Amino acid sequence: MGEQRRYIRIPENLQLFYEVIPAVKVKECATKNISQGGIKFITDEFIPRNSHLKIKLNFYKTLFSFEALTKCVWVREMNYSEEYEVGVDFIDIPPEAVKYLISYIETFLGPKGK
Repeated sequence: MGEQRRYIRIPENLQLFYEVIPAVKVKECATKNISQGGIKFITDEFIPRNSHLKIKLNFYKTLFSFEALTKCVWVREMNYSEEYEVGVDFIDIPPEAVKYLISYIETFLGPKGK
């Protein structure tokens, strides 16, 4: 049986800044996909599961950005690379960011995606 997701994910390459709490430094990377519930991204540092991250996500096309608190729910070492795929869930996100994400994803999917 296939995996069932709570939210529709769309492939999107957006600028992401994050810091693992307690923050030592801010890192920059790009997202692989986004949803109303979280983000997948690739980084060169191992982030332990259950770590909290403060993120800032920038949408190039619309100049919208927001900050949120997330939690690392999974991390995988990538084959033949010194990078990691990381999945984080939003745990504290501004209401206007949730509305924006819903609208952004619906626009991406178009009328057939609904």
